[in-house]
Amino acid sequence: MTVRKLIHAFMEKKCFQAVLAPVRIPSGESFAYELMNDRTKIEQCEPLPPIMPIPGARVLRDLTRKGEPDFKILCIMHPCEIRAAVELAKLRQVNLNNITFMSFDCPGVFPTKDYILEPKKYDTSYDEILKTFEGENFRVSCTTCIHFSDDGIMTDIHIANLGINGDKLLVQALSKKGEECLGALDLSLDQETSNRQEKINTVRKKREANREKLFSEIRPQVKGMDNLDSYFADCINCHNCMRVCPICYCRQCFFDSSDTKRVETDNYVSRARKKGGIAFPTDTLLFHLGRMSHMNLSCIGCGACEDACARDVPVAQIFNFMADQLQKMFEYLPGRNIEEKIPVLTYTEDELHEYEDAKEKP
Repeated sequence: MTVRKLIHAFMEKKCFQAVLAPVRIPSGESFAYELMNDRTKIEQCEPLPPIMPIPGARVLRDLTRKGEPDFKILCIMHPCEIRAAVELAKLRQVNLNNITFMSFDCPGVFPTKDYILEPKKYDTSYDEILKTFEGENFRVSCTTCIHFSDDGIMTDIHIANLGINGDKLLVQALSKKGEECLGALDLSLDQETSNRQEKINTVRKKREANREKLFSEIRPQVKGMDNLDSYFADCINCHNCMRVCPICYCRQCFFDSSDTKRVETDNYVSRARKKGGIAFPTDTLLFHLGRMSHMNLSCIGCGACEDACARDVPVAQIFNFMADQLQKMFEYLPGRNIEEKIPVLTYTEDELHEYEDAKEKP
């Protein structure tokens, strides 16, 4: 059974009334999410596209921000997109009632700017990569992602192909919702899976090595304000990274407010006099540090920010590095469980003493 046939079967059994999934745009070089219930439309969907121009969590936020939908929706997304949606639900930006998630083993995605130049070439390459999980030219964030399978995400139905013999797929129910959906289809799930965990471990070990190498290279680059200034020197303050980020959740952003955009000339002159000169656009570093401190605990490392950067600033790499440090400190994995509250929402004064003790030691 192909994935599209599985979706049709769910619709025929009235498990869902609509599907939210990526569809190739008419010109052929990109993808967009569409909400559909027409069989012909569903036949055109691409459950696991080779690029991720707009994270699905942002689409789901727009769809459910005013409240839960009054019909059941199957949302087909990459694992990182689902993790982001769960984080937004904790922040009351997404309503997950009547939403069922379907995820896949994800080898990664290509940078959008590369794909749009040669879509056919990358489509052919991706078809082969899906069979082996061996490939090149992915987003840097994808090469360091260790939550590419069915662990660490709160999904309902997971389609596994890594380590599954032949051209078959393994359909897994990972929640009560998922069990009810697969039960309605009366599927026989007898695929051989003995190699699956071994394959997952092999891929994860390679990505962990990539992750450690990347972080060791970034660490000296971001130590101190001068290094941070150099890191973001090419930023033109376009805010593209913020606009595509699935976790940037404020309904009104401070950095887009009139108070920060409209500054009196005398204010600039005064600041220039104190510093000896100021660069334009101003407050670039403040923008990135503000975002970093605001949403690092929920950062899922999708790489959308870097993919959207007009100046190729490796912004996702520093965000992943900083998020990794902070999430380990709080033993928090974003998107793992809807019941696991974001640490900044559960702050108490009496915590993190172990870090105080470590700082006092010579």
